[in-house]
Amino acid sequence: MIDAGDRDRSVTDSVAFALALVALFGLLYALLARFALDAFPYSGDEYSLALQGELFARGVLKAAAPPHIEWLRVDHVVIDGFIRSKYPPGAAALLAIGARFGVAWLVTPIEGVLGVLAVWWSTRRLLGARAALVALVAVGLAPLYAFEAASFYAHTATVMFLAVGFACVAEWTRSRATGWLIATGMMLGCTFLTRPVDAVLFGAAMLSFRSARAVIVTALAAVPLVALSFAYQAAQFGSPLTDGYHAYQPTLEALYGASSAHNPLSIGNLWDPIQVWNHLDIFRSFFAEWTVPGALLVALVGAYAIGRDHAARPMRTFAIALCATYAGVLLFTIADPDDGARARYLSPLLVPLGLLVAAGFAPASAAIAGRFGARVRATLVVLAIVFALGQVAAFLYGRLPSQWRREGLYQAADAAHVHGVVIVRAQYPSRYARNGGFADGPVLYLSAPPETSAATVAAAYPDREIWEAHEAHDGVPWTLTRVR
Repeated sequence: MIDAGDRDRSVTDSVAFALALVALFGLLYALLARFALDAFPYSGDEYSLALQGELFARGVLKAAAPPHIEWLRVDHVVIDGFIRSKYPPGAAALLAIGARFGVAWLVTPIEGVLGVLAVWWSTRRLLGARAALVALVAVGLAPLYAFEAASFYAHTATVMFLAVGFACVAEWTRSRATGWLIATGMMLGCTFLTRPVDAVLFGAAMLSFRSARAVIVTALAAVPLVALSFAYQAAQFGSPLTDGYHAYQPTLEALYGASSAHNPLSIGNLWDPIQVWNHLDIFRSFFAEWTVPGALLVALVGAYAIGRDHAARPMRTFAIALCATYAGVLLFTIADPDDGARARYLSPLLVPLGLLVAAGFAPASAAIAGRFGARVRATLVVLAIVFALGQVAAFLYGRLPSQWRREGLYQAADAAHVHGVVIVRAQYPSRYARNGGFADGPVLYLSAPPETSAATVAAAYPDREIWEAHEAHDGVPWTLTRVR
């Protein structure tokens, strides 16, 4: 409960200060998106979502594929008779709004702002103004959150929906009003349209309330949007029970071999040595690299600080249940390294972590000040913030050379004024055959197998220029050579 004394203690506890901080975070995300990451969808996941956003922005679910689709395969995109993303539509639908105005890169920073606003609001209602500011910093400056809010990944939209859902659940615990459960269900429905597993895990964690009414009302409110998801699958992939992952499976096997077809969720991953190591590494990276330094320790204090009689106790239990649910399910998954943030599938845990950090900050600070003094406490807080920003910078330092190499192909083609067909000669050419949702640009990039000769391609495209692009490596930039 917030009282007037809590609000009036200092300017840092004011709503205006919090909103200014949110705006500052939003500016940080936007600057990272536009200037550090070049508004470029680096990974195949990001490109697939951006492609679907382009299709939605032009008013279609999918576009007819051009001839020679065996040379057009690109990661995470289903291309048979049509071109479309393998992913659910939620994140792409939001990207489409930005794509419609030529600023698709700005969508996730806005999602990031809305997500931290929801975290701040719910924590303020539960724990007060000062704790809400702590939660705002713990989530908004988490390197994982900042990076994803500058990318095209669906995780930012997912966290946004779940943060709003978390806030609605918090209000329900205070008022027991059914309307908040309905709002929660709507947010879970939106999450299901974005990342279905996250919606299911959030719903499963709600069992911690031991309220059949809460679970049933929330589930019923989510049903219309869940039904829309199945209708989308029927329209895109031919059956409401066929999702994009299954539709993409033949392409995945053709590109990366039969081993890539392993079930991503299996009980065998509990004892598979490689996956056990991967799981441990994900947990390590989440707490050591992708959250504000010290957040885990403060969250543990917060879990104990919210007593049995505290009004926020139900949400404390729910927050712990969310963490346990995600951690438990992760142990069953394949978690091999890829070109995304190592801990991105734990992104929704930033929401409950924010609440627990907010609850633990005051007692942890008091303990440090009592033992080492106020100056040491202040120094540790400043260092945590600085190191969080440093973690973002360290990740970008490692990522940007790879990003420049990946986008370098398209920059080289623009610089050479290429208009025609480009055969990509690279270790993984399917990561570069990016032709948009309509494959109607002045350049057509081919991910043809290495044994496919330029003469074969020239015969298939008799009226177009034919170029070969050789992948950049060891400081050597992309080279383009016209072969016809």
